[in-house]
Amino acid sequence: MTAVEDLVTVVDRLLAPEGGCVWNRAQTHASLARYVVEESYELVDAIDADDRDELREELGDVLYQVVLHAGLSAAAGGFDLEEVAAGVRDKMVRRHPHVFGDERADTEDEVVRVWRAAKAAEKAGRRSAFDGVPRAMPPLERAVKLLERLDERGDAGAVVERVGAGGSAAHPGPDERWGIEMLAQVAAARAAGVDPVAGLRAAVARLEEVGREGE
Repeated sequence: MTAVEDLVTVVDRLLAPEGGCVWNRAQTHASLARYVVEESYELVDAIDADDRDELREELGDVLYQVVLHAGLSAAAGGFDLEEVAAGVRDKMVRRHPHVFGDERADTEDEVVRVWRAAKAAEKAGRRSAFDGVPRAMPPLERAVKLLERLDERGDAGAVVERVGAGGSAAHPGPDERWGIEMLAQVAAARAAGVDPVAGLRAAVARLEEVGREGE
């Protein structure tokens, strides 16, 4: 057996009605959602630190969350890990026709174009450019993602201007006014080729570094 197969066996044992783990059996996809987010952030920390040992460990923790969610589903008679893997395998093949098909893409920009075209074909039933952008994303990351979708549509600047003009809220409160100003700065940063998420993360890291100097 491979280590991945062993991990599936471990999860199956944890979820077993007899001799399993009471805590694991009591979990649901909803109750585990926060752990997926936490483990993902810890993975990003390991990447930022360029710590390969930590990276390996955190990738394992994220993998465990995937296997656990699939195990919960399988225990309830739903999909299993094999179906999860098959689904993402097939998606990656579809979205890389320049590798697995007859498309041609020799530059990163061309790859992005091919990817977006393949994705658009898959999601043809979506009614809005915003469909599929998770509401649970942190606000800054979600703003960037929505602006990316508007850029693809070609009217990001106009929409941000309408938001600044008040949009549907005739009298926004101070919190929202601040947010609108921040959104305009995020849009301007993207237009200038700046990554707002990476920039703010770097600034916050610097804030922590300088703040610790005073301890």
